[in-house]
Parts: sequence; structure tokens; C-alpha cells
Amino acid sequence: MKHSAWGYVNVAGHLIVYAACYTLTLQNDFETVAGYFFSSHISHFGDFMQIVSGFLGVMVIYLTAIIPKQYVQHSMAVMQEMDQMLHGMGIKIMYSKLLRFSYIYILTMVTANLAYAVGSFRLVRKINEQPSWSLHVTFVVQHTVVLFAVAMFSCFTRMLEMRFNMINQVLKNLSHQWDTRSIKAITQKQRSLQCLDSFSMYTIVSKNPSEIIQESMEIHQLICEAASTANKYFTYQLLTIISIAFLIIVFDAYYVLETLLGKSKRESKFKTVEFVTFFSCQMILYLIAIISIVEGSNRAIKKSEKTGGIVHALLNKAKTPEVKEKLQQFSMQLLHLKISFTAAGLFNIDRTLYFTISGALTTYLIILLQFTSSSPPALEGACTPGNSTNIANLTQH
Repeated sequence: MKHSAWGYVNVAGHLIVYAACYTLTLQNDFETVAGYFFSSHISHFGDFMQIVSGFLGVMVIYLTAIIPKQYVQHSMAVMQEMDQMLHGMGIKIMYSKLLRFSYIYILTMVTANLAYAVGSFRLVRKINEQPSWSLHVTFVVQHTVVLFAVAMFSCFTRMLEMRFNMINQVLKNLSHQWDTRSIKAITQKQRSLQCLDSFSMYTIVSKNPSEIIQESMEIHQLICEAASTANKYFTYQLLTIISIAFLIIVFDAYYVLETLLGKSKRESKFKTVEFVTFFSCQMILYLIAIISIVEGSNRAIKKSEKTGGIVHALLNKAKTPEVKEKLQQFSMQLLHLKISFTAAGLFNIDRTLYFTISGALTTYLIILLQFTSSSPPALEGACTPGNSTNIANLTQH
């Protein structure tokens, strides 16, 4: 993988256009799509936070994708090295299937984003409102950049998951051979293909168990190195995406709950169903982003944890001192080399994040709903021009 001068020019052009569009939306009374649905003090604050977080998010994702580019280059180089070693062990990776999986994943993300954007702007035009072109750009760009970053991370974790699965299957096949007492030298003509998963095939090669275990150790170390390097590359992007997603989910959930509970004092040209559908779809879009990140990370971690059980099962079946020594070395390596994904080291990207986000979301929703309930209707009526004399009298008393 190489970078070119055109790549820097392209990114700089995008950032200039995005910065100009976000500035125009701020100057246009903090224009957002959500602002067309209703207006309140909390919604104004939410619109401002969404614009600022969107601008900062796009900038951070672009810059952290360009500045630490050496990490992704090193990670891909390590994967190429381990693939060559896997080929020597008889594993044939079907890159075309992996590429199709990536295309389908990205296409699904883009389709969901475009469908949501088109539906949102059609709703706004339905009430004879015409959003500015700068709002079109900022609205679509924020979701697109976030979803593409999520897709890249998911594809990386899928590649790591695949290679852990290949190593596990090779070790399982070795265990099966010991169980059936069929460890024999197999000639080139006698090799048989076995399907490891939907992305690879396995050929039984004529190597002794010690060589297979040693190569498996080296490949496992390379996978962990690739995972660690990929985490350095994505760590700030993940922090940015999860922060933006949490902010949007909090306000969208508040708007929906306030409407469904009948506490909303909004004046809107939209029907309740349209109002709830818009904010629910935006919330679901970012929930999908968080789930994709967490599940991609979790699958890779779970695959890596399975290796330890397979190695210890082999250790119990080993007969020769040389094989036992290799397996003990592998066991020590598994103890010290573990993969993990974090958001700038602040929290781990695993399923515990669901509980953390749910707890924080519940807390903020309760605070926002209490804030809404604490605003007495009488005070709103007293703030009209006709009641200014009453306010003055109350102040004097």
C-alpha cells in the first residue's frame, strides 16, 4: 500500500468544502434537518452540539486516517507475511470472496445512509421548506464518513477473525489426526482439500507436528501484531464515532420519548408518526454503527480466545517431549499475547460497552425529561408581552 500526493490534495479539498458548509449552517441560525421538525431550548442546544460534533468528527476521522497511515500500511504488510506462511501450511485464502464481502458490507451502509437522507429531505420538502445546499452536504457527509470508517474497521476485524479461525482449524485438524492415529506422510498427489470457512480452503501437508505448531505460533504472533497496529490506527476514529453516536442517540431518544409520553410542547407541521419515524431512523442508524464496531471487535477477540483451549487439548494428547515443549511455549505465548481494541485507551470495545452506554443513556434521558417537566406552563404564559405588567408586579411583591 502506497500513498500519493493526489490523496493529500483530495482530502484537503474535502475538508475545505466541509468546513465551509458547516460554517454556513452555523451562520444560518444553526440550520439542521432536526430543526425543521420542532424548536425548543433543548433542541437548539442539541442542534448546535450536533453541528459542532459533526464538524469535529469529520475532521478527526479524516486526519486520523491520514496522519498515522504508517500503522495501516504496517498492519497490511504483516497480514501479507502471515498469508505467505499460511500458504506454506496448505491454506488457500479466497481473497475474491473476502473482497465481495467488503463490497456488500460497504454497499449496505451506503444504501442505508442514502435511503435515510432522501427520506429526510422529502419530509422537509413536504411542508414546502427548502433546506440550503450546505445543509445537504453536512447532513449526508457526517453520516457517510462515519459509516465508511465503521465499514473499514469491520473489514479489518473480519480479516483478523478469519486468520484466527484458520489457525484454530489447523490445530483442530492436527488434534483430529492424533485421535484417528492417521499422522502419515502424504504425497503431493494425495493432498485433499477441506473447507475451513467460506473464505479459505485447507490442504493437509506433509509436515511433522512440531513444525506445524511452530509455524502456528509465529502466525499467531503476527496476527496479534497486526491487531495491535490496527488498533493504533483506528483508536481515535472509534472514540470519535462512539461519542458522536452517543450524543445523537441521547437527543433523538429524548425527542421521541417526549413526544410519545405527551410531554412535548412543540409546534410542528409534521404528524407525530413522521416526527417519531425521522428521529427513530437516525437513532437506529447510529445504533447500527455502534453494534457493528462492538460485534466486529468481539468476534475477533472470541476467536483468539478459542486458540488457548485447542492448544491445551493438544497438550493433553501430546506423546513426544518435543511436541509437548512446543505446545507449552505456545501456551505461554497465548498468556502474554492477547488482542484488544480500545477507544484511545479510555474504554474497551467489547460487549460491556452496551451496558455502559445503556446506563449513561438512561441517566441523561431522566435528566432531560425532568428538565422538561420542571418548566411550568404558567411561566410560559407569563412570558408573553401582555403579561409583562403582572411580572413586574410579582417582582415588586
